[in-house]
Amino acid sequence: MVNGYINLDKEHSDFLTIFKNIGIKKLTLKKVNNQNEVDIVLTSLSKYGETKKNLSDIESSSKPIPTLIISNNKEFDQTIDLIRNDQIEVISNKSRVSEINARINSLIGDSSSEKLEFRDLVINLKTYEAKIDNELLDLTYMEYELLKFFIENQENVWSREELLEKVWGYDYFGGARTVDVHVRRLRSKLGEKRLDWIKTVHSVGYKFN
Repeated sequence: MVNGYINLDKEHSDFLTIFKNIGIKKLTLKKVNNQNEVDIVLTSLSKYGETKKNLSDIESSSKPIPTLIISNNKEFDQTIDLIRNDQIEVISNKSRVSEINARINSLIGDSSSEKLEFRDLVINLKTYEAKIDNELLDLTYMEYELLKFFIENQENVWSREELLEKVWGYDYFGGARTVDVHVRRLRSKLGEKRLDWIKTVHSVGYKFN
């Protein structure tokens, strides 16, 4: 899922359905704390100034948020300077879905390949961050690695020894209790509502689903 701040003219309202269908989640700006929570900005050309003003409290001038601008044909000449900015793409209001998708991917890349999702949990493989409902989890590196491994290998039952080998590596000399400690900490940080995500399989190990 791609998080997008959307600010469109009424005449471009049909784009809301297109954006939703290609996997863009519309953000409410009041709930955004910093620009790292916004993957892309989607705006009409006539709303561009207003959009920049709305984002001024969170957007860094040295690292602007990738932006897709919708322009009517008669307005296109006004976008020449904007097109020179490699963080901005401009499309026509008549653009096809395939072009819209391609322009978004050119701005932010294939974000789905950089994220793992499980219910309300999102792991960003690029930034080594894990979030629940957009709230950042305070995980140690090994807690993050264990959680990532569980999500990538759902439904399998793993012994403590296998987890030590797969997550910690062959050179780790700690005992199986290390796994128990990390699982206990993960459960605590995921919260009471998610205690059943990591299941204990008695006499064997752990299973995630």
